[in-house]
Amino acid sequence: MKLTLEESDFITQIVQQESTAQFDLTLSKPEAAQLKQWLSTLSKASDVQLLAKINSQLMYFPAHIDAQSDGDLTVSCELPSIVDINNHYRHWRTKELEHTQLRSSHLPCPFKVLSLSLSGLVVRTFPYKAHSLINQFTDVTVNLTLAQQNNVRFDVTLGRIINDTTIALEIMNIHDGYAHLKQAIFESYNQQ
Repeated sequence: MKLTLEESDFITQIVQQESTAQFDLTLSKPEAAQLKQWLSTLSKASDVQLLAKINSQLMYFPAHIDAQSDGDLTVSCELPSIVDINNHYRHWRTKELEHTQLRSSHLPCPFKVLSLSLSGLVVRTFPYKAHSLINQFTDVTVNLTLAQQNNVRFDVTLGRIINDTTIALEIMNIHDGYAHLKQAIFESYNQQ
């Protein structure tokens, strides 16, 4: 696996920092034997990943648990996959939702919706450039028209600019149409 420069710098920074254990755990002999047996069974039955969350970074380490001939376990990890969550705890889908449009009273044209959840949405900003819409999508109320012509009204704030024609918006407060929004999300994920 080839790491980007940012990933390499981040791993170097984390490895160089001194850390102390949050708590010490002492197991009795039967508990330790049971834990060893459980870890050995787990490693044979599945892929194991060690997850570390540091600030806005999630690091997934592929882990291997090897049982030695004396019964001791050795845990080793490969280089991690690093995800910058930065308050976004999910990945965005990039498949346009049919008949779903976002409208803002500040702008004359509707925007196509690429992804939708109860916490946010991704919209295609064409014909506008995403950077020119920062003020129009910062703490404003918008309307979402769903496939069955149901409307949802909620407040949004700019989550992030994904590229020049796509932005992620965070839903802050849903005023009207919460049940319609939940139904539309359920239906769109069932179609995948």
